[in-house]
Amino acid sequence: MMVRDRLIDAAIRLHIDEPLRKARSRVSARDGEIAEEERELAQLLGSTLTPTSNCIDIGGYRGRVLGEMLRLAPDGRHIAYEPNPHLHDRLAKRFPAVDVRCAAVSNERGETTFTVVRDAPGLSGFRDRWQGEEHRTQAIPVRLETLDTDLPEGYVPHFIKIDVEGAERLVFEGGIRTIARHRPTILFEHGKGGADHYDTGPADIHGLLVGEAKLRIFAVGSERPLSLAEFEETFQRNDQWNFVARA
Repeated sequence: MMVRDRLIDAAIRLHIDEPLRKARSRVSARDGEIAEEERELAQLLGSTLTPTSNCIDIGGYRGRVLGEMLRLAPDGRHIAYEPNPHLHDRLAKRFPAVDVRCAAVSNERGETTFTVVRDAPGLSGFRDRWQGEEHRTQAIPVRLETLDTDLPEGYVPHFIKIDVEGAERLVFEGGIRTIARHRPTILFEHGKGGADHYDTGPADIHGLLVGEAKLRIFAVGSERPLSLAEFEETFQRNDQWNFVARA
């Protein structure tokens, strides 16, 4: 693991990560954008979760969102998926009350190859988008689960976060029955540079979430649902990656 990753993990463990990020946001435009995204996320979670909400974190990474889920829903039953073994082990150790699974979520069960981007773990995914040129990558085997087949019996999700570097359509396809039945609030990423590597576009996501699950899609922070045309236009501009689906 790189030095930067060790420092970030240490900051999270010592509970000083948020103050450090706020300080960075005052001197860096990009960090300022990230701070605004995180403010909108905190607002979304705060307005959505209750103490007993059940949450699923798909792409747990370092646990920033998972930690907020636990803070706002301490009596909920939470499940996190992280296919990177190193990050999985850290999450499992940090959140012993959470069902942390070393697996990826897709539209079928089984096993596949997962590309770990060693110098930028947050960019890891099923596809090697970098082809060994821009980043150092390593292919590892990972277990696949689907929401429709692998959630505990009787489990009702209230909030799902999905950050899977373009593979969100596979997650939705493998969980569409669960999503349509319980209609949870879903925070998901969808943008160019990710979804196009999976032959996925806004019409695919809209068809699943709106057409089949009867949810509405919003830009994060907006109260007006997006039409398919607006969703496609936003995707083409590529200036908004974070969206919310809810009833």
